[in-house]
Amino acid sequence: MDARRLRSIIGSCKTDDIKPLLTQWGRQIKCQKLASLDFSGNKKVIAQALLSLCENRKHFKTEIDELDLMYTQLYPKKRMWTVFHIDYKDGSTKNEWLDLCNPLKFKKKFKNQAGLYFDNMTSVCVGVHRGAFWTRLYATNGVYRRKDQNYLPSNTVYIVYFPKTEYVIISRYKLSTEEFLHQTILTTLGANEMKNMQLCGHDLYSLIHLAMNKKSQGSFSKFNSKQGQQQPLAGFQPKKRKAIEIEKDDKIFHEDEEKMKKRAKILEKSFGVEEQPCLEKVEYRVKAKFRGTEYVPSMANRHDFFKFTVKFEGPSVLEGIRNLGATGLARVPLPGHLGSVHTLAKNHFVIQDQETSPRKRKK
Repeated sequence: MDARRLRSIIGSCKTDDIKPLLTQWGRQIKCQKLASLDFSGNKKVIAQALLSLCENRKHFKTEIDELDLMYTQLYPKKRMWTVFHIDYKDGSTKNEWLDLCNPLKFKKKFKNQAGLYFDNMTSVCVGVHRGAFWTRLYATNGVYRRKDQNYLPSNTVYIVYFPKTEYVIISRYKLSTEEFLHQTILTTLGANEMKNMQLCGHDLYSLIHLAMNKKSQGSFSKFNSKQGQQQPLAGFQPKKRKAIEIEKDDKIFHEDEEKMKKRAKILEKSFGVEEQPCLEKVEYRVKAKFRGTEYVPSMANRHDFFKFTVKFEGPSVLEGIRNLGATGLARVPLPGHLGSVHTLAKNHFVIQDQETSPRKRKK
């Protein structure tokens, strides 16, 4: 089973990334023989040569777990991530914060806590990458545990934590393990509560950038760009938006040039001058009264709410929403639920009609 996992990891890597990945892994597991591997062959040959060197090692299973974690660090976009907000306990001591900044102590504490909720098959790996602690947890449900149980990828969850921040990013996991997983994280971090921010996607660094820089989105991004500020924890570095080619063509004249300039200023104030972080989906769950009775008369007598879902999907939805306004396909300024996605730091919304009954006036 471990040999199959190794072949799967090598087969999923890009050819140019195999050598750097295995070189880094070799240094971590203190296996100098990996430097002698011939990386000029195809992936199957490399995987077989790697097995002949490492299969008989004492801690081969644990080392494969570490390689899997490093692979996830290299290709985080291959997983779906969700951002959670952490509320820490009052009165946290300096020593507790130091323990959370030490990867060895963090691993020991996390593993001890995970062992209280999951069975003996629990496997924990912790690595440091781009200023964050990356934790890989493999845990099976103790109720259904069997000695001959095969490895299941769905039992693996990855947790990314930036020390001394209020955010934890978790990959997709089984709902049956949610309570135990959350309690393990909360106890390890010395926190009271963990709340889902309704912010998820494949681009991990865009997600953490949105979560950690709410106040610096929109018009504030222009100030940050001039100051040349960097975001060392996020990993996502906003770039100035490229000019549209049609605007550079001197042979093309626009009849509504003034409107275009006014529209551009409004969008710059709302979205800033930088490229937007990448979100692949923005979803709205709407609960409102049906207003199309003119076209569907049978709905006129229904007084209950009409529920439906609207989804925007694409390589970068925030850029797409901005472009709708830039091209005139949407009126500017955009409505708050579209123009403020990046400052709200969430991509799942619930929109419903306000109560029609008059509010009681304060005395």
